[in-house]
Amino acid sequence: MLSRHPPEKQKWTEERRYFESDGRPLYGAMYRAERPGAPIVLFCNSFSENHCEGRAEAIASRIIAANGYSAFLYHPRAHGDSAGDPEDVTFEGLIEDAVNAATYARSRSGASQIVWVGIRFGALVAAHAIPRISDTAGLALWEPVLSARDYFRKSMRHVMYYEMSKGERPSLTVDQMSERLKREGKISVLGFDLHRNFVESAQDADLLDALQPWRGPTLLAQFQKHSRLSREHHQLREALVRRGLGVRAVLHRGPAGVDSWWTPEGIAKQTGDWLDELA
Repeated sequence: MLSRHPPEKQKWTEERRYFESDGRPLYGAMYRAERPGAPIVLFCNSFSENHCEGRAEAIASRIIAANGYSAFLYHPRAHGDSAGDPEDVTFEGLIEDAVNAATYARSRSGASQIVWVGIRFGALVAAHAIPRISDTAGLALWEPVLSARDYFRKSMRHVMYYEMSKGERPSLTVDQMSERLKREGKISVLGFDLHRNFVESAQDADLLDALQPWRGPTLLAQFQKHSRLSREHHQLREALVRRGLGVRAVLHRGPAGVDSWWTPEGIAKQTGDWLDELA
């Protein structure tokens, strides 16, 4: 039985090794705690390389482990230190990696239950992986992407905004970028490439649709400077509440002038408090 009153700090160890998914070695990091009966917290990260989010995951994992919950983060195929060709990545492949990561993490930790933390695009992946894994105890959504199609179009619009911020006329419209993607198989957006195979495989993914079967406790964390939930996040919370879910919404704004992803300590603590309430 999980104790409701753990020590403020608990001992934990860090273990880095590779595990296999669909014949590929994937990089994973386990932050192992020894709190009896605790679920393992699995971080399902965003699509593409994003150093702010990866750093936030690692810091949050250490804080959560110090609260007595083992945590596991991994790099999906063709990301970070994991094997794979970006041109071959599909949405189904990312879901498969998440399922294999959950199976591996649970076997290594000895935990019987999993709490998923879906980060940005990783929220879509986690939502699709949950029905394939038994004994999910909770779902945390950190700045979740609600629609893959919207995510891709926003990524393209950011290119236009960046060019305009430099006083330049946008070189391509979103529709023109979409056409180039179809024609050439790849386009560069800010910080990463979008590949045709992945976009075509993922573009219909929708978070609310994927969460239709989900009825467990849910945390919605917003990483923005706003003092209230954004319209999209408010609508997501209301839709989940109407389905009978218990949803806790938290705002993580961070210090003034600093990207909130670089200061995840506050949201890690709030996530840990929420985990305690699941007991």
